[in-house]
Amino acid sequence: MIADFRMAGRKVPVLLGGLLFLSQATASDLGNAAGAAAGIFADIYVHEAGHAFAAHAIGASDIHIHVPGSQCTLLCGETSWVIPSTVSPAKQRALDVAGFAASNLAAEVLLHTDASARSAFGQGFIATNLYSNVAHVVTYYTRVVGRNGYRGNDIDAFEQAGGSPHVLAAGMLTYSAWTLHRMKQRQIPVMFVQLRL
Repeated sequence: MIADFRMAGRKVPVLLGGLLFLSQATASDLGNAAGAAAGIFADIYVHEAGHAFAAHAIGASDIHIHVPGSQCTLLCGETSWVIPSTVSPAKQRALDVAGFAASNLAAEVLLHTDASARSAFGQGFIATNLYSNVAHVVTYYTRVVGRNGYRGNDIDAFEQAGGSPHVLAAGMLTYSAWTLHRMKQRQIPVMFVQLRL
């Protein structure tokens, strides 16, 4: 026997009532999930597009964006290019940080208005951007280039071009903490979770 409960004053079998409840909750949840997923992948593509545009600006050829990249299974990207041998170390460093610059700038644009920042797309984009900043720093300090096939990330490349990886890492972590602080002050959730730090 199926138990009954009342919905809008009518007896409804529990199984049917459960399905009705799920269908109403799921429509909103699916919309949020789709928006967040779009924001997640948009951030990855904006980061890689930053590298691609910088590579094009310094005269690189054969530029390709790959999502996912070759060092992950899904949530990362990789941009490949062929740069002229005459590119200076300063231009190489600019190329290495262009992904961070593009995605952090785009996150700032979304944070500029509450509606954008609170949207599912905005939350997915901003959260992925902040995660990417921290993950790049953690990976830089915990993985060794050449060990177990690891080729390095943007911070490793920045260091190889003569940049200070510690200054770059400190800047990325500081920006991420500052952004989380601003989001908490404005009560903007991160992936639908309200910050209460």
